[in-house]
Amino acid sequence: MNKGIVQINFTIGFGNNLFQYACGRLFAEKNGLKLLHRAIPELGIPEQTAFANRQLPVFHINDSNYKQCLSSNINLEQNFVINGYFEDYKLIKPYLDEIRTWYTPSEITNKKDVILHLRLQNRLIQESHHKNHITADSIKEVLNKMSFERLHIVTDAEKWEPYTISDIKKIQDQIRVGPNRTAPWVSTEQSLEYMNHLVEELTPLDPIIHCNGAEMMGGTGGLRGSFIDDFNLLRSFDKVIVHNSTFSWWAATLSGASQVAIFNPWKIAKPPSHRRNLGETNFDGWFPWGGADALYFKKYGIIS
Repeated sequence: MNKGIVQINFTIGFGNNLFQYACGRLFAEKNGLKLLHRAIPELGIPEQTAFANRQLPVFHINDSNYKQCLSSNINLEQNFVINGYFEDYKLIKPYLDEIRTWYTPSEITNKKDVILHLRLQNRLIQESHHKNHITADSIKEVLNKMSFERLHIVTDAEKWEPYTISDIKKIQDQIRVGPNRTAPWVSTEQSLEYMNHLVEELTPLDPIIHCNGAEMMGGTGGLRGSFIDDFNLLRSFDKVIVHNSTFSWWAATLSGASQVAIFNPWKIAKPPSHRRNLGETNFDGWFPWGGADALYFKKYGIIS
């Protein structure tokens, strides 16, 4: 048999890439196919090269057909292109222990505190992300359900203090040269109000703040140069609060943290059937949060 190969086309977004890698590798290993993809050096995944017979037909594996491709026999005399987002915890769950062995391990060293990941940057200004914002009340609500000594907040914000219009415009200038430059934005005033809402309401909780001040990486949606430090910091905690970020979802998934609060409304989508199911993740020790924000999401028809 003249087998094809599996080529993974990574998109922007570190968390997105991990879903794409998982889907591609699981499919390739199931069918004994070689992989072709760039490296993910931050997690010890080397580049894979493979010769592709260009005379073979090409089959695209995407969000709509990958479950069928994984579960059934398929003609292997074709090249397969992994081209989607695959944000489905049900795909990962049966292979969770195996997937964790693929990556450079990171030891859990903090079992007494809790860490919250706040991804900001483009989510402060981009309309589609801004609709999914979390309120300080919702964060306080989930904190009341957890037992811990100190709250840690890890964020891609450059500082944790009241922002000014100039601070927001700096972020706009950074995003303007990235892949989200043409996406609709909210007003500068809305972005400013939301950022300062988080700072003003959460600072009295006396959190330990971990700000990432590295330069934003070109061609990303707001990822900073030292992002892997934030990722590994999240992996070092046994208690994690995940918003609608595949970045922190993967950090908590790979670490095996014993207590993970997952933002249940996850992300607004139109139509609602396009909503990702990551907010329903039910790995051992995971539980939902976001009740205060559910009221906000109802008007978009995402939850009843």
